[in-house]
Amino acid sequence: MAKIVPLSTEKHLNIKLTHSNDFSRFSKEHLIPVLAREIPSLVAEFPIVFVKNGETGQFIPVAIMGIEPEVNLYCQSNQWDAPISPIGFSNAPLSIARTSEEGDNVIVCIDEESPMVSEAEGNRLFTDEGERSEYLTARTNALLDVAAMHQQTQAVCQFLADKNLLVSQQLTIKLERSEQKININGVYLIDDKALNELSDEDFLELRKKGLLPIVYAHRASLNQMSRLIAKQNQFDKLQ
Repeated sequence: MAKIVPLSTEKHLNIKLTHSNDFSRFSKEHLIPVLAREIPSLVAEFPIVFVKNGETGQFIPVAIMGIEPEVNLYCQSNQWDAPISPIGFSNAPLSIARTSEEGDNVIVCIDEESPMVSEAEGNRLFTDEGERSEYLTARTNALLDVAAMHQQTQAVCQFLADKNLLVSQQLTIKLERSEQKININGVYLIDDKALNELSDEDFLELRKKGLLPIVYAHRASLNQMSRLIAKQNQFDKLQ
């Protein structure tokens, strides 16, 4: 269980962090939120689709890492075997949180229960004098960059939604274990027809915002469903 608390010199002066590619903590999350900026690189491995937040109505890009709920086919062991991983996977055990809903001030938090936290080995977060280490400064800057990219992602999704490019579609797949096909619902794709019917003005705006690489990468990523099906078939054989 995670125990996330604000980072402080009083409690964490001697804490060190190690690096780990053990992403098994995501083993039950088959849809992993990603950032718009990383979509063109992630498509080399994962199908990228959009899902809708039922409470806010906001769209979120996600990498599909499993066909069935609560089974992430990439994170069933502590060995990550894909050539690329989402940026968010590398944040732990640090995170940032707003100090208030209205303001922009943030604090750095740490998951004290993470296996990457120890006093024995790794990179120190603070110096003996209680100052931030260069390592912590770099990690904090990386977290702030991710937070900024998250805001950019929200803006990208809102723009696509405003242009009516995100359309609800059903993905249908066939696994070796069953004669029946499986339908994956609740996903949204950038619709080719809607994209082709954009006015010249809207298409130019899409290009000027630098969104065309993201649009085309998302469409190309759907070809990775065959990779995911193969991983599911292999997973089923081992059960």
